[in-house]
Amino acid sequence: MPGQHQGEIEAAREAARVIASEGGPRGDLSAARSAFDTLEDIVARNPHQSDLIPVAVCGAVRLAAAGRSQSDLATVRHAHDFLGALAARLPDDPLPRRAYAEAAVDLISAETRVNGLSSALEVYRTVTALGNRNADDADFAGIRAKAAANLVALALEADRPHDARRALADLAGLEAAQPAAAMVRLQHARGVFNRLAHAARRDPPGEGRAALDDLIAAVHRTPGHVELVEFAAEGAFTLVTGLGNRGHLGAARDAYDALCSLSRLPGGGSGAIGRLADAAFNLITDLCESGDLAAAQLIYDELTGLSVANDDEPAIRLAQAKAAANLALSHRHTGNDTAAAVVAEDMKALLLAHPDDEDLYQIAAFLDAATD
Repeated sequence: MPGQHQGEIEAAREAARVIASEGGPRGDLSAARSAFDTLEDIVARNPHQSDLIPVAVCGAVRLAAAGRSQSDLATVRHAHDFLGALAARLPDDPLPRRAYAEAAVDLISAETRVNGLSSALEVYRTVTALGNRNADDADFAGIRAKAAANLVALALEADRPHDARRALADLAGLEAAQPAAAMVRLQHARGVFNRLAHAARRDPPGEGRAALDDLIAAVHRTPGHVELVEFAAEGAFTLVTGLGNRGHLGAARDAYDALCSLSRLPGGGSGAIGRLADAAFNLITDLCESGDLAAAQLIYDELTGLSVANDDEPAIRLAQAKAAANLALSHRHTGNDTAAAVVAEDMKALLLAHPDDEDLYQIAAFLDAATD
């Protein structure tokens, strides 16, 4: 009957609304689970009502997110299994299978946290198998790529580099199969960035540089893609910082040079330039601590030019100001008062040009106090 059917739809929507409202970190997870039980019952009573499917999918995805936010593995599994059954029952409907993959992303993280990486890999294999059966679904491929990118980081943290390499190989294969899918490209880049971030902290410099080269190659495969440029710039910044902190200053400078090149690409966006300024400050700091003030001065001169060219960017001014303070103090500690005074004059020029910038005044006050 039409009225009864409409009543079921409204009840399902109300259940989904309750799940959404109770799904946050402070929500009542038991209330969300109860509402989902109601939603499941409605779907079971109306297996052929296609307009219930989007509501059911929405409720299940929200329940999975709620379980993840409250670290409740059983809840994430329940939502994931429901979506898996729905996808199996409706193989020609892309919505349930895509939602199933999204829930799998949540479940992979939860399984790793509770039961370790092997359990997470079992979930990932089910997503891979479903993706292989629906190889023409670019949206599903993008979600599958997100799961693979997450696995790169999870596997490396679990000290299982072989599994990380397999996830990266899956990402490369997905991009080759779906070259026009923007989400796949971005998730591939994110997976490579995850590899780079781990290498920057722990591996020989060449490992991180190889990952950065992969990110740069992705940029050149898709010219003008701002998000990819900014991914690569973030990777270069991370490598400069990580290697510099570990004392690999030559390799850090090499990554900095790569970041300079990225920042000059057409359409690269302000993000790459901002990360270049941040990387310059970090590298100057590391070079000052190592005593290589000549190299630090060269980087500082480049940062000064960048600051002048982007005078309306407070973050770049701030990077120059912090670098000026570090370099001036380092010159003074070595007895080179003339070089220190020249850099201190840059600080004064910044203040004169931007008298309302409180951050600059604080750094100048620190420098004055340290040199009294």
